[in-house]
Amino acid sequence: MSKSPLEEIHDDHRHMAVLLELLSSDMAALREDLEGAVDLERVRQIMDYFSGYPDRIHHPREETMLEVFLERHALSEAMEDTWKRVRAQHATLHQLTRGVLEMLDAATHDVAVPREHLVECLQDFIVRQREHLDMEEREILPYLEKTMDDGDWREVNTRMPNSVDPMFGEQIETEYRELYRLLKNRKT
Repeated sequence: MSKSPLEEIHDDHRHMAVLLELLSSDMAALREDLEGAVDLERVRQIMDYFSGYPDRIHHPREETMLEVFLERHALSEAMEDTWKRVRAQHATLHQLTRGVLEMLDAATHDVAVPREHLVECLQDFIVRQREHLDMEEREILPYLEKTMDDGDWREVNTRMPNSVDPMFGEQIETEYRELYRLLKNRKT
């Protein structure tokens, strides 16, 4: 049986949280300047994932849920403000992700990147991404779950972009296999 749109979004958020934990560990090691403890290519892969899947698939799925909702229901003033903040966060996170990726690409190509600046940018990304996920889990998703009916969800299903998560889906893309194995080993 396939998952509901809400289940897919919750799963995405759990996967992103796991990646943020690994990224936090790497950032802490980078901050402490622990020689050899940070694999910048792995950090780049994590940021590449955040650049690809959320921007191309996850956020459009959330937007699809909002579109269907707005066609059939009215947002409260408070929820309208919350959605505006979520959309602004999507744009901000996209820019932060691109900036960190540019720094990582430079660093992995032997261009001098101040470690402190990279740590600061990673910290900013991690904090903002966690705040964003928390807001969606705490405010947006419960609101949609409570307000939307079966017909709304059927319509969301017909419009939801079809795509598989490249790291946590049934078929793991080659570029993420090593990172996925690392995550799987961390759990056990």
